[in-house]
Amino acid sequence: MYRYAIIGFGGLGKLHLGNLVKLEKERGDIKLCALCGADPESFKSNVKLNIGNVDISSIDFSSCGFYQDYKELIDKEKPDFILSTLPTYLHEEVAVYALSHGVHVFSEKPMALSAESCRNMIDTARKNNKTLMIGQCLRFDTAYRKIKQYIDEKTFGKVCRAEFTRYSQTPTWTWNNWILDPKMSGGCILDMHIHDVDLINYLFGLPVSVSSVITENKVELESVFTRYFYNGFLVTSAADWSFPQSFPFTARCLINFEKATVRLCDGKLTVYTDDGEQEVEIDAGDYYMDEIRAFLGLALDGKACSVTSAESVSESISLALCEVESAKSGKVIAL
Repeated sequence: MYRYAIIGFGGLGKLHLGNLVKLEKERGDIKLCALCGADPESFKSNVKLNIGNVDISSIDFSSCGFYQDYKELIDKEKPDFILSTLPTYLHEEVAVYALSHGVHVFSEKPMALSAESCRNMIDTARKNNKTLMIGQCLRFDTAYRKIKQYIDEKTFGKVCRAEFTRYSQTPTWTWNNWILDPKMSGGCILDMHIHDVDLINYLFGLPVSVSSVITENKVELESVFTRYFYNGFLVTSAADWSFPQSFPFTARCLINFEKATVRLCDGKLTVYTDDGEQEVEIDAGDYYMDEIRAFLGLALDGKACSVTSAESVSESISLALCEVESAKSGKVIAL
């Protein structure tokens, strides 16, 4: 029986636990052994996320250990794998400690705050022959995987242009507003925009160069607007979390091919041609469940995963940091 723990038991920690409890029944060989969080009173409470409510009221915690110190948890419980859903500035520290103690690690996005931290995590995983997966969940979204199929198979010819947008109200719900401090979160660029940066890397690979501008009217690094220069086509992106609290979260993707335009908006994938438009039927799926299933397959069953790797996600972090460098220097940055 493989034993697991969740370190950082906020919204995403509880969402992942719900999926893991389902996988306990599906696989029959994993079991929760411990949870780690800052506030013992919140362990059994439900939570509301922008993707819906997370209800953990039916989960049995009677055989589960509760900790406030992740090192004590790892040392005493000796789990086979952990899920780390802590604030960004703790990702490297926790992953390196767990990997060094022979524990497989699933760490939430963003991977870390620097390219050096990402490399340290990867090197530690390799040195200890353990799995490290980063929770860039949209790589497992069936709509984006369909778009990647269109690109790879040239279903509608070559890509001519693409654009990505992601807008949100200012996130004011974290403990002591840590997320608004770029030294802890990387700001909008590493916390929210990283989804699109990673998708751009996943779909097209790394660009030749980038040019970015930012705004900092309400908080530091609150928005970024970037051009990604590829050989033969251009990608643009815009991300902004300076909107009022009443503003709805919005994420869209548009790719203009030689023979069609593909748009993903509000969960609907549509292909537009000169002959008309067609909505593409896609299996809605559950990308959070799919990424955890892939992690378990990789860590416990030795199954390869072609969708993601720590190395590829590390490239996405480096790309996002090049955007910050471009914005602050006013220069086009070559990769």
